[in-house]
Amino acid sequence: MEGDKMQPPAYEEAAVQPTALRPHQSDYLGWSIMNLLCCCWPLGVIALRYSIKTRDANHQNNPDLAADYSRTTKCLNITATVIGVILNIIIIYYYINHSKVTTEYH
Repeated sequence: MEGDKMQPPAYEEAAVQPTALRPHQSDYLGWSIMNLLCCCWPLGVIALRYSIKTRDANHQNNPDLAADYSRTTKCLNITATVIGVILNIIIIYYYINHSKVTTEYH
């Protein structure tokens, strides 16, 4: 019965391929919230939505989609910031000139 000895099961060694981890894309969430509250709120709302989409794509380990959403978020935030700064300059200019006119008549 020596020939009937049980052989240990043969194991195959699996080669583990190292995967390159891609860094998470920036979601610009803080910038989106700042634009929502202080600059141009319609674009801020859209930028906030894309920030959340970027964060979700990062959590789902989908770097290509996250990169697309991140670029869109950045462009929306730049546009909202520029519009907000221009509008604030116009409002301040109008306020200063309007207050001068009202003080001249008093």
